[in-house]
Amino acid sequence: MMANRRLAIAGCVAAFAMSYASVASPAPLVFGLISQLIFLLPGALIVRAMTPCAGWLAALTYGPAVGQALGSLMLTLLWVAGGRESWLMIGAPLLAATLAWPARRLAGRFRLPVTEPGDSIALAALLFIVPVIAGLPFAHVGEITANGVDYRAYFTADYVWRRAVVIELAKGDMLPVNPYYAGDALHYYWMPHVLSAVQYRFAGAWATLDELLLVRSISIDAVFVAFLYGMIRTFGVRAWASAAAVAFVIMASSFEGLYALFDYARHGVPLRDVKNLNIDAISRWWFQGIPIDGLQRLLFYQPHHAVGYVIGFIGLLAIARRDRERDATAFAVAGACLGLSIAISSFAGGMVTVGAAIYEGAAVLRRLDFRRAFVHAAAAAVPLTAAVAVTYALRYVDTSGSVVALELNRMAVRDFFRVTLLSFGPVLLLSLAALTGLRRDRRGVGIFGALAVSCVIFYFLVNVRDHQDVYVGWRVGHFMFMAATVMIGLLFERISALPAPQQKLGWAAVALMLAMGLPTTAIDVYNTQDITNHGPAPAGRWTLRLSPDDRQVFDWIRHNTDPKSIFQLDPAPRDPETWGYLPAFAERRMAAGLPISMIPLRKYQEASHDVRLIYDEPPLLAYERSRKAGIDYIIVGPPERAVHPGVEERFDSVKDLLPLAFRNGTIAIYQVRR
Repeated sequence: MMANRRLAIAGCVAAFAMSYASVASPAPLVFGLISQLIFLLPGALIVRAMTPCAGWLAALTYGPAVGQALGSLMLTLLWVAGGRESWLMIGAPLLAATLAWPARRLAGRFRLPVTEPGDSIALAALLFIVPVIAGLPFAHVGEITANGVDYRAYFTADYVWRRAVVIELAKGDMLPVNPYYAGDALHYYWMPHVLSAVQYRFAGAWATLDELLLVRSISIDAVFVAFLYGMIRTFGVRAWASAAAVAFVIMASSFEGLYALFDYARHGVPLRDVKNLNIDAISRWWFQGIPIDGLQRLLFYQPHHAVGYVIGFIGLLAIARRDRERDATAFAVAGACLGLSIAISSFAGGMVTVGAAIYEGAAVLRRLDFRRAFVHAAAAAVPLTAAVAVTYALRYVDTSGSVVALELNRMAVRDFFRVTLLSFGPVLLLSLAALTGLRRDRRGVGIFGALAVSCVIFYFLVNVRDHQDVYVGWRVGHFMFMAATVMIGLLFERISALPAPQQKLGWAAVALMLAMGLPTTAIDVYNTQDITNHGPAPAGRWTLRLSPDDRQVFDWIRHNTDPKSIFQLDPAPRDPETWGYLPAFAERRMAAGLPISMIPLRKYQEASHDVRLIYDEPPLLAYERSRKAGIDYIIVGPPERAVHPGVEERFDSVKDLLPLAFRNGTIAIYQVRR
């Protein structure tokens, strides 16, 4: 057993070492890992103080997420107070670590997982899934080729946006400035990105932003997978079944890949053409339903959501796994976790909080214990109210228009049963099988039923219109997959206890579901790392390429202009492929742009319509419009020339007002003189 444990741990460490080495050079890697580790340790100390006799498992699986969430909060408070130097990376975790002392008073209030002999092997084996899923995709992010720098298209929505947010935060303004709308604050849940911003401020001279972000992504992926394992173990599921359940849900989440292969074979289309599919969104592109992304996509590009999800689930477990039926302290802890979830990933945190309210509300109604309801609601309301106040104080929400619509989402009911079966099939079928045999001694599993009710309400009746009516589906899918890991872990354990003939039948059914679900993840992993595919996609091309001329322009801008200067290009012809061109790569703000992650979108559309007139109107009017918009530099590249013939001749005719500041083979930059 000892030899197997050492082999599993050594293999896991080696796999992670290879993944880390593929995304960062030695100095940024060491710096990134140390600064991440410093943020993980306080949480482990806090959870360990709460479970002094439970061994290492709870501290290792729950603690890192607690440390990340609390560290992000402390770091943001110090940031708001004016801190901008590298000491923040030590100060914030130290503040979080002080909570380990009072956390000792919480010992015995919650039933957290107790370490067993098989945990180290099972967890080490499970963590292999992070390098398997994310290793190659991360290794090819921002890869330098003979023709430029390439980013797979899956990353342009979330990863490129993450670059833009971190770059803007690193400039140090409080409140952070909206790089896509002059004179506006950044309306986005930016708290989880402050650590990356501090890292970049400190190490930007010798570490690329891609290196820092990818080291963080791998680290948070490990935190997320470890938590899922610990969550299942909390319900008494054995180690092997817990690891197998997490692996199954991540590796075999949907039938979409199998369906695409079958459909291509039926119509004589070469199977290799699946590389031209957004495979985990077939339900959207082929059937116009709401897409449900598997957890592999959370590992690819959404570490901020992963932290928000996990701390929210810890809040749910604090309610479901408390030892005392009436416990205001437990609900204060749960409210703090749910509040952190709201501050880190606001919409998702709201969904989890509604699930917690449904669970406790149902318990109160069963016993008609309204005094308990008042005590618990009051205890949880304090941190939750503080969290909502923080999100408004930090200007997360743009009040210039309607952000969320309470209405029937017609995409949610379109071809519902087929879309759901395709997107969620293997996991859904095993979860339904698990429901038939839940044991009464698994007290607390009902919390996932309450979360499912919350997800159903949001899925059908809450809509984020400017995200093409599909935003809620991504959050719902991730939550349902996370909850399903517990159900499937219980199912695996139950199958292992069946008589031999029934056991063989049960494992055969599981193997069939695994085989039918694997193609989606296998195709997704391949496509996400494939930066050789530059063919047309539904939005731009499958791979975003920044040419050598682009890179030369970025270098000139970063070394010759003020970091807070405003640049402008024409947002319309660059949407949706290079919408993040300036803020994410040139590290400069725009007077107006079309960011795909910002809502409400209308003001960006109107501002972009006005500002793009500078490319067509007479040069004196273009100059006056540029000045009024606060523009310092105007970019003319291939998209602008194609849409606005003669634009450079017009600008060149007023060289005293719009002098040429830079030109290379394909791009010209004009300065707007004051």
